[in-house]
Amino acid sequence: MQDHVAARLALEMLQAPGIEQLECETGDDIILRRTDKAMSVNEYIQVKTTEAEGKWNITELTTRDKSRKGSSVCEKSLLSDRFGGTAWFRFVTTRAISTKLAPFLRARANRNGFAAFDDLVAAFRKRYPDVKSGSGLGLGEWAERMLWEVEGEERSLLARNVNEMLRLAAGRGPTPAYHLMLDTYAALVSKVRAMGDASVAEPEKKIWSRGDCIIWWDERLKAMRELASSAVKVYQMARPTPFFSELARIDEVELKRALYAFDVEYDDEKWRRGELIEHLLDWLPEMALPASTLASFNHLTARRLPVAALKALERHGAVDMPQVVAALMLHAILRHHFDAEPIACRIFFRIAGGMRSTSAHIVQKPEGDEIWLGRSKLITAETHREVVDEVLGELRTALNRDVLVEERDIIVQLREPHHLRADCLGPVLDSMAKTSDLLRVLRLPVLIAYDSATLSPGFAPGYVERLRKEVDVEYARIKTQLGHELDRVEVAMFLVPVECADTLAIEFEKRLRRA
Repeated sequence: MQDHVAARLALEMLQAPGIEQLECETGDDIILRRTDKAMSVNEYIQVKTTEAEGKWNITELTTRDKSRKGSSVCEKSLLSDRFGGTAWFRFVTTRAISTKLAPFLRARANRNGFAAFDDLVAAFRKRYPDVKSGSGLGLGEWAERMLWEVEGEERSLLARNVNEMLRLAAGRGPTPAYHLMLDTYAALVSKVRAMGDASVAEPEKKIWSRGDCIIWWDERLKAMRELASSAVKVYQMARPTPFFSELARIDEVELKRALYAFDVEYDDEKWRRGELIEHLLDWLPEMALPASTLASFNHLTARRLPVAALKALERHGAVDMPQVVAALMLHAILRHHFDAEPIACRIFFRIAGGMRSTSAHIVQKPEGDEIWLGRSKLITAETHREVVDEVLGELRTALNRDVLVEERDIIVQLREPHHLRADCLGPVLDSMAKTSDLLRVLRLPVLIAYDSATLSPGFAPGYVERLRKEVDVEYARIKTQLGHELDRVEVAMFLVPVECADTLAIEFEKRLRRA
């Protein structure tokens, strides 16, 4: 109990500039040395954990051991005053106190004119008038300067101390996680315990100055923030209004096929190309940078994120901007509409000597966690059929056992689970897991952003209904091309009609390189 009281007083010292140092087991259980109204004050603190029945009372405080002078509880406390200066006294007990002693519970600053307190002081002044402290104080002065605190159970004090540390930390920045503060509190208790255990031959080890305590606290805060940064859930976010509006949703559960179509919409009869580009740029760092990198950025360095993201993409060779635009669309839609978290947003691999990329997200559903391995393309009217055929070919290749194993291994390498929500996918991502287990939780989302015949002429009233018919036709056409090779896994088609794919890609790159 005494260690926890000392820890609480250390926290008190952190907040009170007047307290100069804390001592453990020097002239009393604990001593606080402070300056109060230009006076040097030594506060002698005793921690009482006796388990006697009943409340503390005057008789228990004043009864001597075998009538020996100086042996009563109040005398021992008084006689601890031997360092000069102004003496204050404090008891911290686990037992409650009697009604007559209750005035000691009142703060020292609030006792003037309090008759019950004056009567209590008078009662002690009559006791043992021949007993004086080193400073010449008697029991009357002892009572005038006594503060009594009832702490109750040790675990309650521990909880209050930890909560106080959390409050103090909140005033200095983001509040650390509770388990990190528990570790810091354990270090604080260990510190004051070591002070109490230190030899009197090494008095410097029994003293903690306020300046050193502040340094200790600042170092612990820094360490906690570094640990918190290493485990921060970087993909947790407040939910802003989704940018894309849903055009169509078809779930063909038995066929393991689904359609999700989204509209960029018009504003004042202008297609929202500029707003779309800004929206996608907001998501670029998440898609291109690992979670540990995102966790290390703060508001002062965040402006460098788009540049860092672009450099990360360029490390894999020339950047395919249309493909980046499409990948960002898929990422934004999965994050907003499916509450997905990226395992590894960009997975680069080679197929037939060429570099390809995919994305991997975790989607948590009531029936179980899923891995969504996505492909995405931004295609023009001229290349529409050719690119769709290419994407479908990639999908068929994705179910090849060797490719699955390679992608799983890359996911395991890139995955940073301490930055993600807890999931149940560890067993299927194990290097010894069967690919059939991976297929069981695997979904293949394919996003195709394409030149729309409905949008290319510009705004027209009632365009939404025509757009819905257009995506229905496109979905039906692509679905017939999927083939039986993909029957084992759910394929989700994401269709995003655009006004002009070429213009979108060009304007996106211009804006990105200005970032």
